[in-house]
Amino acid sequence: NLWAADNSPTRRFFMNGQTTIKEFLAEWLERSIRNNDRKTTYAVYRGHVANHINDALGDTKLCDLGKEQVQNLIRKLRDEKGLCGKSVRSIIQMLKTALNQAAVYGYILQNPCDKLRLPKDDSAVVEVFTTDEQRLIETAIAQTDDSRDYGVLIMLYAGLRIGEMSGLKWKNYDPVKRTITVATSLKRVLNYDETMPKTSVVEDEPKTAKSRRTIPVPDFLCGVLNKLRADSNSEYVVSMGNGKYVEPRTFHFIYKRLLKRAGVTYKRPHTNRHVFATRALEIGIDLKTVSELMGHTDCMITANRYTHSLDEQKRQAANKLNMFFETNKSPLS
Repeated sequence: NLWAADNSPTRRFFMNGQTTIKEFLAEWLERSIRNNDRKTTYAVYRGHVANHINDALGDTKLCDLGKEQVQNLIRKLRDEKGLCGKSVRSIIQMLKTALNQAAVYGYILQNPCDKLRLPKDDSAVVEVFTTDEQRLIETAIAQTDDSRDYGVLIMLYAGLRIGEMSGLKWKNYDPVKRTITVATSLKRVLNYDETMPKTSVVEDEPKTAKSRRTIPVPDFLCGVLNKLRADSNSEYVVSMGNGKYVEPRTFHFIYKRLLKRAGVTYKRPHTNRHVFATRALEIGIDLKTVSELMGHTDCMITANRYTHSLDEQKRQAANKLNMFFETNKSPLS
């Protein structure tokens, strides 16, 4: 590995004590991320470095970076730039990963990102459509003359992210087993090559190993999918008239238009995924199953995010115990 080889120019460059954070991160992105991770990961990390880290720490020498400077960066991201807790945590986690590599190769003695005070992940506030709003949306879909609107129905009843919906192909739908397999995701990312357009749509693997999942499809949705496939001229479940995929930005526009037609107040597309999880918990599907259907890496993510739905489940369980108490004719009655 050229990063660690004793006599390599790269090692001598990083061991000379003059290397800056900006220089180190540029090298790390190219050597460790660009060809080894998802395409979208490189674009996101490049954005973190260019937009948030370089202006605050870029000129700091790698060997001089300390916890206090990183803690100040966290404060600036939160208080001055107004980033949410989840975004700040994502940026610092990326920096920590890069500096872990620097520590492993001996470029720094210890990682200054260890044991820092990070803001809470405040992304756990979940918005969902009411059952009445969901009925209005489904009514608008039933009356549509644009088959792309059915992508929203699939998101509502399969819990797909917008990129997963855009990237869903017919080969990933099994009408016999009645399942959808999430295998790809589409995302529009920034290009950092000046010879290319400013942004482009990339097809990538789902964001985590757990995100690659197989979802059982309700019978009514199988009927919808079978009809869509019979009329389709594309490899994609939802497609443009020429058979090309519907990229997330275009799908977002279609979704907003559908809500307006349904008379429902706008909520971001990810709300459809929250609706799927909320309804599943409301009808009594267990937490572990919902977590797997959502592609969460841990059941606690599901539990923390859908606390209100779980509280309702617990209340229903208590009511069932009360019914048992009454019908069992307990002497305490």
